[in-house]
Amino acid sequence: MRIEELINQYSDQLSDNDYELLSVILKNKKILSSLSSKEISDIVYTSPAGLTRLAKKLHFNGFSEFKYFLKNDADDSGPLETNHLDTLINDMNDTIKLLSQTNMKPITKYIHDAKHIYLYGTGWGERRAADLMARDFLAYNILFYIIPSFTELQWVLNDISEDDVLFVISFSGENIQLNDSLKRLKLKNVPYISITPLSKNTLSSRATYNLYYSTTNLEISSTPDTEYNYFSSLELVADALFRSYMDTYPK
Repeated sequence: MRIEELINQYSDQLSDNDYELLSVILKNKKILSSLSSKEISDIVYTSPAGLTRLAKKLHFNGFSEFKYFLKNDADDSGPLETNHLDTLINDMNDTIKLLSQTNMKPITKYIHDAKHIYLYGTGWGERRAADLMARDFLAYNILFYIIPSFTELQWVLNDISEDDVLFVISFSGENIQLNDSLKRLKLKNVPYISITPLSKNTLSSRATYNLYYSTTNLEISSTPDTEYNYFSSLELVADALFRSYMDTYPK
């Protein structure tokens, strides 16, 4: 029996939070099956006890048995033909679920109260989402200062104060130079909000608040070390933040 069949069989016993955990686990089951329960719990933002409870809902004796099942399932499944449209729909639906579970009010309050709002995206797709966010808020006469590159970010970090707020959008959340530079914000008590895919990453673990989206890399080419990352669900988060602001602070 495949893991998807088990989930369907015991769906009545699973909560929305269980489905969120399973979504992350299923996307990474080949990797997660080789990790410890503690390492997996850190990645999916739950406790080892939470993983055990999830496993028992699927009628395993414990998480170790579930992990063994996942390993065999990953080994036996082999390569599957990918439906790329379904992948997009799943990513968008997963992102909507994440947004529905996120309390936006602390983030919108930072925007409302900030003297200056800065926005930095690490790559082309991230900067495109930053442009969308800045455009949306301009309709409310709220100015976002888009930081064009890491050099200009360094300038901002010299002068930014605790009355300001910084948004950082990153696909990996693991840029060492960026994360080292952002340590200065803690010393100055400056809030910053990370926007990253749902994963364990350094940027989100250190940020004041986090926004997450779900994304699946596309396997377009067999060329080694080539990634094809798309950002539709990231732009959904950018739009959702603006709409949450509208709901909290209507004109």
